[in-house]
Amino acid sequence: MMIETSLWVYWLFCLLAMILVISNRKYIYSLLSPDSESSQDKGYVIFMILGWLVTLAVSIAYVLFTRKYETGSYNISNLITFSILNGILEQFMFIFWFLLGCYVAIKITPSKPKLTFTFGYISYAIFSGLIHALFWVQVLPSHKPVTVIMALGLGTMSLIWMWLAWRHRAIMAIIAMHIVIDFITVGHLNFAWFEPFQLI
Repeated sequence: MMIETSLWVYWLFCLLAMILVISNRKYIYSLLSPDSESSQDKGYVIFMILGWLVTLAVSIAYVLFTRKYETGSYNISNLITFSILNGILEQFMFIFWFLLGCYVAIKITPSKPKLTFTFGYISYAIFSGLIHALFWVQVLPSHKPVTVIMALGLGTMSLIWMWLAWRHRAIMAIIAMHIVIDFITVGHLNFAWFEPFQLI
């Protein structure tokens, strides 16, 4: 009961972050790259392909190298629901922390886009690392991923995700990538996150 409840609470905070991002979207454009490229540009296509390849590679590596100590039970509709909800809500939380880092960078040293992106990525990486270490490890069924492989893979994947958001404004694309990796990795752990009686 506590596991599922804590997940709903986390999603509530993610929803608040999503509302803040969407309601301030006009200001947010000033935090993103001044050299934005459209979906027709070569750079966009290259990073979009890289994003999907790395996301799928990390998902497969997780399945192959993660040792499961226990599993839950679920049906496919619950897994799809979880993947969509968490993919959307948590990705907006990640974007919120990325933008917060960008905001701090611009206040300290304006007109330095590379530094702005670096600050944003560091802010996002700190939150992502903490939420996975302190929350998801406790919520998901007991497991042990290969730390070095996953750290390198997730670091590369998240770097590409944030670049797609910052340079190309490809928010929907990275949400889709997040949904896919959640579906594969959480499905591998058989995470029984949803109990119908909780909604009554």
